Parts: sequence; structure tokens; C-alpha cells
Amino acid sequence: MDDIQDLRKRLERGNTRSIIVPHISADGDAVGACSALYGVLTKAGIKCDIICPDNFPEYLMWLPNADKAIPFRRNMSLCKQLIQEADIVFMLDHNNFNREGEMGKLVEVSYTDKIIIDHHPEPIDAEYLFSDTSVSSTCELLFTLINQVWGKEMIDTDIANAIYTGINTDTGGFSHNSSNPQTYRIVAELLEAGLEKDYVYEKIYQNNTLSRLRLLGHALLQRLHIHPDFPVAIIPITFQEMEDFDYKEGDLEGLVNIPLSIAYVQVAVLITQRKEQVKLSFRSKGEIPVNTWAAEYFNGGGHFNAAGGQMQLSFEEVVEKVYKTADFLFPSKH
Repeated sequence: MDDIQDLRKRLERGNTRSIIVPHISADGDAVGACSALYGVLTKAGIKCDIICPDNFPEYLMWLPNADKAIPFRRNMSLCKQLIQEADIVFMLDHNNFNREGEMGKLVEVSYTDKIIIDHHPEPIDAEYLFSDTSVSSTCELLFTLINQVWGKEMIDTDIANAIYTGINTDTGGFSHNSSNPQTYRIVAELLEAGLEKDYVYEKIYQNNTLSRLRLLGHALLQRLHIHPDFPVAIIPITFQEMEDFDYKEGDLEGLVNIPLSIAYVQVAVLITQRKEQVKLSFRSKGEIPVNTWAAEYFNGGGHFNAAGGQMQLSFEEVVEKVYKTADFLFPSKH
């Protein structure tokens, strides 16, 4: 409670200029949190800008304020200026600077108060740290924070839609990490505040392009493989394949979850070749800690059952490393 009071006093100072920073390759929770917080800060009279390490996914650009985000890679000079001028940096849905890509070093050394709002384990120190690994999403935590700092009357339809987007996407449509009754109480309060639940569902799940569906079909038909020794599904997709199907950022969202619907598969890995690096997404069932696998071998981390990583090795080397290190998850099968 003292942290909330301190933050409230900090935000009440005059002429405060803030920036909102999500993690690289922002997902529904990160973009939803940025959208909601931008709306709240604007209503509270606090100057703010959203600076994202890279582009927001196309499928989330319908969210209010998403179009105001400034991609660092395309506007480095402006972003550096905004970081230097800021009094406060809100770090959303991540808890260390390396999740901000190239701009992370600039944020780290900036003379700003860092406010972390996140639900991932092992956060760094910050002037204000609001971290809770038990919540479904950063957006759920943000909802509580908004209520405590400004009051629930601050939440209108646009903000409610953005918060619900984060909760919905980070729980896979309430299929995982969503057994806490408080999550559903918050959804009920969002409905009371004007949440357009059906509209949000349509925008997230019924807004595909034909090229995206064909890419997903290709990935499942041609690129999905099962490890010969372990119940691990692996989907490696090259940069050229993504180009062939007119890939837009976010087109592969959710793909890594699909192999887990196979009865005997316990882990799924999506490997995508990008221009600068190779990205990995990990998902698992039950008591299999893919976050430790990601941290041990793939410069990553995340949640127990959902994690990510990135590597500068060649695409072929990363794929081989996934196959060779899968035994890390199944020590009893050695």
C-alpha cells in the first residue's frame, strides 16, 4: 500500500513526462497494457508516449492508441530524445532491460524513475516495482493498479477493451493460467465498466487474412515434426517461408499452442528465422518448466509453461540445438 501511495504522489507532480515501453515482439498483453495505460495517463493529464522496440503486430492495431506507438528501429533519433526527456518510464509486461532489444541500454542508463508492471519471475530492482507472478497477465495487474491509484471510474470502454485483450490473450482464451476466481471478478468489473467482450473476441480471433491462414496451414502440414525420443513438437519456419506467405507481424500468434492439442505431446516449440536473429517460443503442459530450458540454452525465459528465447546462431544450428537439448526437460528418460 505504501508503494501505491508513493506512486500516486510521484504522478501528482506537475509537468511529468512519461514513456511507456513494452517488450520486444509485443503480444496481446503488452499491447493491451500499453493501450490501457496510455488512455489512463492521458485522462489524468500526464504527458506520455509509447515507444516500442519494434512494430506492434498487425492483428492488434485496432486497439485504441496502438497507432500512437513509435517503433524504435524506425525512429531512433526521436525515441532517444523522448527517453532523455522523460521523468518516468513505465516498463510493461517485462522486468529487465534486455527484453527491450536495442533500446534497452538507453532506458537502463536514463535518469528516469523506472516503474515495472509485470507478472514474470525474477524482476530487476526498480524505483517502483509492481510484480505478481500469480496473476494471469500484466493487464490484470494493471487493472488493480489503476483502481488503487486513480479509481475504477477511470476505466471506460476503450480501456476495458484493452485490459480484457491482455487477459484473454495471455490465458489463451482462458484455457491456461486462469484458475484464480479474482481474474473473473475483474472481467465482471470490466463488463460493468463498458467492456465490449464480443467485439474484442471478433477482433482477436475472427480477423484473419487469407495469407495468414495459409501460412498456418503450411506450418502444420509441412513443418510440424515430433522429436524421435521425447514428446516434443517442433515447428521450424524459415524467413523465406514467411516471405512466401506475405508474413505480417503477429501472423504466427497462437501457432505454438496448437501441437499441445495432440494427446501425447507435452512440449511445443516454434522456431522462426528473422533477419537479425532466430526467435523461439516454448509451451508445455503440466509440470514441465520450459522457462528454465529457454534460460539455460536459448537466451530466454518467461513463465513455467510459456517462455521465449532468441539466438544469433544460424537457423539450422538453432533447430539442431532444440533437438539436442530436449532431454533437459525429461531427465528421468535418460
